[in-house]
Amino acid sequence: MASPTIQSNGLPLTIRNRKDWNNTINSYSTFTRHGRPPWQPGVPQSLQKKSVVPIKNNPAGARDLSSAFSEHTWDIEHIAHRYRRSNINLRSPRESKGLSTEKANEYLERYGKNELPKPKEISMLRLFFKQFANLLWIMLLIVDALSLIAFIADPTQLSQLWVTIIIFVVIFGMCCISFKHEREALKVVAGFQGLLPENSLVIRDGREQTIPATDIVNGDIVIIKNGTRVPADARIIYCSQLKLETSSITGESEPVEYQIEAVEESVTIFESHNVAFDGSLCVDGEGVGVVIRTGTSTIIGQIADMTTGQPVNKSRIEVQLVRFVVFLIFAATALGLIVFIIGGFVHRWVNVISLLCTAFLVCGIGMVPTGMPATVTSMIALVARRLAENNVFLKRLDIVEALGSVNIIASDKTGTLTKNVMTVTDIWYHDEAIAGKPKVSDGNKTTLDSFESPIKDLLEIMSVCNASKFVEYDETAAAPAIIEMEPNEKGAGNFEKPEALKAATGSPSEISMIRYCDDMIDINGTRKSHDIVFEIPFNSKRKWHLMIAKEKSLENGEAQYKLLIKGASEILVEHCKEILTKNGKIPFDSKAKDKFQDAYNNFGSKGRRVIGFCYKIFTAKDGITFDLEAENFTIDDLVFAGLCAIMDPPRDETHIAIENCRNAGIKVFMVTGDHALTAAAIAREIKLIQDIPDQPRDYEVLQGEEISHLSENQWDDLLKKNALVFARTTPEQKLLIVEQCQKRKQVIAMTGDGVNDAPALKRADIGIAMGSGSDVAKQAADIILMDDDFSSIVHGVQEGRLMVENIKKLLAYIAAHCVPEFWSIFFNFCFGMPLGITSLQILSIDLGK
Repeated sequence: MASPTIQSNGLPLTIRNRKDWNNTINSYSTFTRHGRPPWQPGVPQSLQKKSVVPIKNNPAGARDLSSAFSEHTWDIEHIAHRYRRSNINLRSPRESKGLSTEKANEYLERYGKNELPKPKEISMLRLFFKQFANLLWIMLLIVDALSLIAFIADPTQLSQLWVTIIIFVVIFGMCCISFKHEREALKVVAGFQGLLPENSLVIRDGREQTIPATDIVNGDIVIIKNGTRVPADARIIYCSQLKLETSSITGESEPVEYQIEAVEESVTIFESHNVAFDGSLCVDGEGVGVVIRTGTSTIIGQIADMTTGQPVNKSRIEVQLVRFVVFLIFAATALGLIVFIIGGFVHRWVNVISLLCTAFLVCGIGMVPTGMPATVTSMIALVARRLAENNVFLKRLDIVEALGSVNIIASDKTGTLTKNVMTVTDIWYHDEAIAGKPKVSDGNKTTLDSFESPIKDLLEIMSVCNASKFVEYDETAAAPAIIEMEPNEKGAGNFEKPEALKAATGSPSEISMIRYCDDMIDINGTRKSHDIVFEIPFNSKRKWHLMIAKEKSLENGEAQYKLLIKGASEILVEHCKEILTKNGKIPFDSKAKDKFQDAYNNFGSKGRRVIGFCYKIFTAKDGITFDLEAENFTIDDLVFAGLCAIMDPPRDETHIAIENCRNAGIKVFMVTGDHALTAAAIAREIKLIQDIPDQPRDYEVLQGEEISHLSENQWDDLLKKNALVFARTTPEQKLLIVEQCQKRKQVIAMTGDGVNDAPALKRADIGIAMGSGSDVAKQAADIILMDDDFSSIVHGVQEGRLMVENIKKLLAYIAAHCVPEFWSIFFNFCFGMPLGITSLQILSIDLGK
C-alpha cells in the first residue's frame, strides 16, 4: 500500500518515508489496524460527544468469531507440544508421523465427523401446499366453503356453484405462480456444503494417505497443495510460497500469502495469515498444517451457525396485508353477526343454519375484496419479471414491497461498487505521468522497439517479470450459466456481460499488468525473446519478484545478463543507483527521489496499489547457476524505470446511482473487508463521501474493530450521518451494523458475495447476493443480483416504490366498490329489497380490475 497525503484536522500531512508513514498511521485512529488514538479507544473523535456506556442487549456486539482461537499466537514448538499425539517433526513437517489410525478413529467417534449440519430440504409437495398458508387465501377459502354450503343447501342457486369454482380456480392459479417462482429459486444455491472438499491428503501412521474430508479430526496433519481446498481450520507449520484464496471468508480481495510465524495477541485470527480456514482454496505453493478445529467449530461452521440462527424476516407487504385481512375478518364477523340477528328477526328464525351461512357469505362476498390477492400477486409477478430482465432475480416474490421501502443500502465494495477487475490506471516515470495507456501510432499491437524509453522498459518488465498468463479461448468458452432456470427466460442467468475480458490466471495485480500491455505489444512474442535463466517469486517478506534473462554470450566464457525486478517501490528505490528518463539514465539523487516520492504519495492518496519497476545489465560467467543464498548476484545498483498504479476501478454508472439514492432519501453505506485508506479513496471517487469547504463533514470512515466499542448514543450519532464507510469488517461486525440499523426502525438492504456476508444477508430486511458470489451468500439472500451492479439495486428500489403506489391505488379502488356492493346485498337479505348485484357480478368487478 502506498503512502499517501492525508488530512488531519484540515491540514495536509505529506508522507515522505516509511517511518513518517508508520508514525502517522499509529496516531490516526480511522486508518490504523491495531493502534489506538489518544482519545477514547476505538471510537472516532467526531462521535465522542457523549460518554461511552456498555452495549446492552446487543447479541452481535457480544460475538467475536476469533475469540475462541489462540493457536495463531503460538509458535510451532508450542503447537507440537500441545498436539503431541500428532508426532510433528519440526525439522521436516512433511516427514511427521501424524496421528495413529486408532487415535484418529477414537477422536472421530468421540467428537463426530468433520461436516456441517445439512439444511432441511423441503419436498415439492410441501412447498406447493405452503403457498396456500396465506391468510388472504385462507379467508377466501372460507368464503369459498360458505358459498359451497349455500349451494348444497339450495341446489337451484347455480350462481353459488360458479362463485365456488371461480374463487378456487383463482386461488389455485395464484398459488401455482408462487410455487413455480420458489421452485426455481431453490435451484440457485447449494449452500455451505459446496465449499468443502470431498477428500483430503493427510499424514497418518507415518505415511501420506487420502481420506474423506468428513473423517478429518483435530490433530490430523493435512497437506495443502495447489488447486486443493483446505478441509478444516489448520495451523500452518510448514509452507513454501503458500497462497490461499480466502475472499469469501475474510474479505481479502487478493490471495493471501501464508506464514508459520506466531503473531501477537492483538492480531486477530483473520489477520494472522498462519491459520488456513476450512474451505479456502490453495492457488499457489504448498503447505502443511495441523488441524485445530473441525465441523461446526471451524470459522465457516460458526458463520453457518450465525446464519441459520437468524430469524426469518417477514416481508413488509406480508405484515401489512395480514393486518388488513385481520381487520376485514373482524369487520366481516361483526357485520355478519349484525346481519344474522337482523335477518333472524325478519325471517322469524326459520332455517337458522342456512340463515347463518348466508349472512356470513353476504358479508364475506361484500366485504372481502376477492380479487385483491390475485391482483397483488399478479402485480408482484409482473414487477419480478421486469426486474429479471434487468438482472435482478427475486427468490421471494413478496420482497418487492420491502425493496421499495428501503432507506439504507449497505453495499459491499468489490464487484458491486467497483468492477472487481484489478486495472493499471496510471504509469509514471521521471519525466511524465500517463493516465491510461500510451498512444500507439497505428492503433495496433506492435513490438517493444516501437516505444521509446522509459515506456519501453516499463512494458518489458511488466510483461516478462510476470507469472500470470492468458488462458486460451477454447478453455473458457463453455463457461456454465450462473444459475439454473428456464432457458427461455432472460432473467434466468443466461445473460452475457457486455465487456468480456480476456481470461487469465495468476495474481490479480499481475493479470492487470499483462492486460495493460496486451493492447500494445505481443506479450507471448516478447516473453519468447527473453531467455529466462533464473527467477525468484514474490513473497511477503522480500516484497519483490525477480527474473534474470541471458542476453548474449561474450568472450572469455562470460555472458551478458539482464535483471528485471518489480515490487514494493519504497523497498526497490533503496537499491537504485540511477533512474531512467527520456534522455537516458541520470543519477538517482535527492531531486529525482523527491519526484518519485511525490508520484508515490499522489497514487497512494487515491487508494492505488503502487508497484515499482527496475532493471540492470551485468556480466557473469556463461552458464552460471544463480543462487540468492550463494550471493553470486546482487540487486544493488539498479536502474529505476518507473511506477504503475493499480486499483479495482469504480463502475462507470456507480456515482450516478448513488446520486439517485440521495435524491430518493436513501443512505448508502460501504461495508468492505479492504483497508480504510483504499475504501475511503474509492468512496471519494464514486462521490459517496465528499469534503465540501466551509461545511461540517457529513460522513465517517471506521474500521470494524472500532464499531464494537460504540455505545448506543454513539450509534445514534453515527447513523445520522449521510454516508458511512466501514472497513476491515468481520462477519459479526457486519451483522452488528444491520442490527443497529434495524433497532432504529430503518429498512436496510445488505449486499454481499462471500460466506462472511451470509449472517448479515439473512438478518437484513433485504439480503442481496451477487450472481458471481458464493452459494452460501445466495442461500441466505432474498435477491440475487445477476450482473453484480449497484445501479441494478437502485432500479429495483424504483420498481418497488412504483408497486407500492400501485397497491395504494388498488386499495382505494377496492374501498370505492366494496361498500356499495355490501349495502346492495345487505338490504336484499334483511329487508327483501330487489337484489342490486349478484355474487358473480361482484367477482367480475373484483377479478376484472
